[in-house]
Amino acid sequence: MATEIRMPALGQTSDELRILRWLKAEGEAIKAGEPLLEVETDKATLEVEAAVAGILLKIVCAEEESAEAGAVIAYVGKEGERVDASPPPKVLSQASSSAGNQLPPPSAKVLATPVARHLAREHAIDLGQVRGSGPGGRIEKKDVEALIGAGATQAAYTDSPVPRHRQRIAQRVLQSAREVPQIRLTLAVDMEQARTLLEEERAAGLEGLTYTHLILRAAAQALRVHPHLNRVWLDQGPQYRSYAQADVGLVIAAEDNLLVATIPEPDKLPLGGLVAQVRGAVERARRGALTQQDAAPAALSVSNLGMYGVDEFEALVDPAQSAMLAVGRVADQVVVRDRGMYIAPQLKLSLSVDHRVADGALAAQFMQTLREILEKGGG
Repeated sequence: MATEIRMPALGQTSDELRILRWLKAEGEAIKAGEPLLEVETDKATLEVEAAVAGILLKIVCAEEESAEAGAVIAYVGKEGERVDASPPPKVLSQASSSAGNQLPPPSAKVLATPVARHLAREHAIDLGQVRGSGPGGRIEKKDVEALIGAGATQAAYTDSPVPRHRQRIAQRVLQSAREVPQIRLTLAVDMEQARTLLEEERAAGLEGLTYTHLILRAAAQALRVHPHLNRVWLDQGPQYRSYAQADVGLVIAAEDNLLVATIPEPDKLPLGGLVAQVRGAVERARRGALTQQDAAPAALSVSNLGMYGVDEFEALVDPAQSAMLAVGRVADQVVVRDRGMYIAPQLKLSLSVDHRVADGALAAQFMQTLREILEKGGG
C-alpha cells in the first residue's frame, strides 16, 4: 500500500509552507534520508528529506503551491503500485503576481543553484533564457545578475518590488515589535581567559575557532542552569512550551537575507566539532539550502555583529523564540581590578527577553551565569 508523504511541521510561526522545487520526479526511486523537495517557510528555504524509501508514485502538490503542515503532498510505494483515490491536499495558496510580472513555470530540466533560482524568481526571469557559466552549464547567481544588469536603465532612483525573503523579514520584525513585550539587559564581560583559550586552541591547530563558538557553548550551559529561559510562550491556552535540549540559534547574514540556523546542544560538542557544525550551517544558509535540523526550534538565538566593529547593540526577539543575545566586539579597554588599572579584552552583551516568559530578575540571573562561564574561558 502506498505511503502518504505529508507536508512537515518545521517549528515555524506559520503553518503555511510553499513548495519551491521537487528534487525527484514521478517514477524515480528515492532513499530514506535523501533530499526530496525544497520548501519555503516564513523564515527560510529548506530541504525536506524523504522519510521512507521507494518509488515516487504521484505528486499531488505541485511546485509554487502552498499547503498546510500535515497535508498530503505525494505518495511513495512499490514500482507499478497504484495510488488509491484520495481527496486533494488542502492547498492554502498558489504563487501569483501582477500581469506584468508573471513568473514562468519552473522547469526541472534547468540546472541552477538555489540562490540563482530565488534571484530569478524575484525578478520574474525565465531560467530557460539564462546561459549558465557553471559546471555542466549550471546557472549561478552571477549569470542571473548579469541578465538583470543588462536590462537596467540609468535613473535618479529605481522602484522595485520587495523580494519575498525581505517581506518575510519585515513581517517578523514588525510582529516582534508589535506583539512581543520585551525587556533588555546589557552587561560587560572580561574575555581575557576566553582570548587565552582561543590562542591556545588555534596554536594547537584548530582553525576557524572564534568567540562566537565560545558564546554558543556558554549560552547553552546557561540555559541548562536557567530552564525558565529555555521555553517559549504559546498563545493557545496560553501555555509555555519547554525544550528538553539546550539548542541555540545562530543568526546568519546571507547576502540581503537574514536566517537563523539552530545549533544542537553546542555545549556537548568538542570545539572542533562545534566549528564544523557552525561552518556547515553558515555554508548551507548562504547557498539557500538549510535543512530540517537547521530549522529545529530553539528558545534563544545569538546575533554577533562584533566582526563589523560594533561595540554593542539591541536585537528584537524572534516571535517564535523567547530571547535574543546581541554580541558586540571584543576590544581592549582599561578596567579596574583590586584598586589597580589594567588593560583587558572586554565584551558587551545585550539580552532581549520576552517579558511574558521571564521577568528582569530571571533574565539577569541568566546573564550573570553567562558572564561567569565566559570569564572562566567559555570552553
